[in-house]
Amino acid sequence: MTLDDLCSRLLPPDEHLHFETLILEDHSLTLVAAMTAPTAVCPDCHQPSQRRHSGYPRTLADLPWALMPVALVLHVRRFFCDTSGCGRLTFTERLPTVAPLYARTTTRLRHSQAYTGLALGGSAGARQLARQSLPGSRNTVLRRVRSLSTPAYPPPHVVGIDDWAWRKGHRYGTIVVDLERGCPIDVLEDRLADTVAAWFKAHPEVNVVARDRAESYASGIRQGAPEAVQVADRFHLMQNVAAALEQVFSAHHQDLDALNEAQRQALVKRDDGSVAVPVPPPPGPQRHRQGPSPAEHDAWPSTTTSGSCAAKTGRQTTLRGSWESTAQRSFAMCNSPPFPNARSAAARGVASWVRTKTIWSSVGTTAA
Repeated sequence: MTLDDLCSRLLPPDEHLHFETLILEDHSLTLVAAMTAPTAVCPDCHQPSQRRHSGYPRTLADLPWALMPVALVLHVRRFFCDTSGCGRLTFTERLPTVAPLYARTTTRLRHSQAYTGLALGGSAGARQLARQSLPGSRNTVLRRVRSLSTPAYPPPHVVGIDDWAWRKGHRYGTIVVDLERGCPIDVLEDRLADTVAAWFKAHPEVNVVARDRAESYASGIRQGAPEAVQVADRFHLMQNVAAALEQVFSAHHQDLDALNEAQRQALVKRDDGSVAVPVPPPPGPQRHRQGPSPAEHDAWPSTTTSGSCAAKTGRQTTLRGSWESTAQRSFAMCNSPPFPNARSAAARGVASWVRTKTIWSSVGTTAA
């Protein structure tokens, strides 16, 4: 197999696509090819034409080769339309298996971008394409996904409907799920009964509907599918049962505690005929008192060395003047409070601060 045969096999599938040359650059490959079909079909009158008008190169991005970007330069031709009743004078030959009209990427590259977007989404899909040396931003990936046609699915017979948030906390719609296939099939604009009824009227083949306890859904199903069987879904049934049991247990918690205590105190007969006497549970952990008591706090200076107490007394004496000035400003603010409760709150705060100052002053006096 020659290089020309290899490049021809790697081109997009088209029997009239002929490989001409390969251009190898530092970080990319360029394939030059041309169309060799003897005729082309006019897109308006659908009549073949053989008379050539001109030609031009068309550059398309293609799938990479071994993580190396590939560009396909394709020489396409323009033909005259010789049909007398056709309004188009010239047209360019179409490439249905290579690339769509006006596209800058090949069909197989567009499919790869679309399927990656379906699996990963916009931003994550663009990052994965970049790892594979495939072009495409997140907006490109999302456009490819939106351009895909909706696949055909069999008529649903058992469906479930529930709330779906367009924007959580602001706007809600209704999602319809085919429970037999386990996949969503439609999203309605809102949660109104008329909207739900219109959807069920358009799908008369639905026989069973699973829903929550919302009255709008019940009314819409009755209007749109009166013959369908309405079923409460399992999630909301379990949620309602759990809420009811929680209310009952909270209202009778004392009786439940008494039953549990009686069960713990009951004698247990063993297989050998002996009786096991219940043992009371061990006492809970004792809480430790945080901080020294006032008596321990008063006795604290006597348990330390005289040098450390003298040093602390000196620092306290230096700050005593600032303490007194701060207390005077605080008392002055308390005498004219802006609000009725401000004086009592400020007074309590200052009184607490003064008590702390008095304690430290007494500590300094004792140490001296």
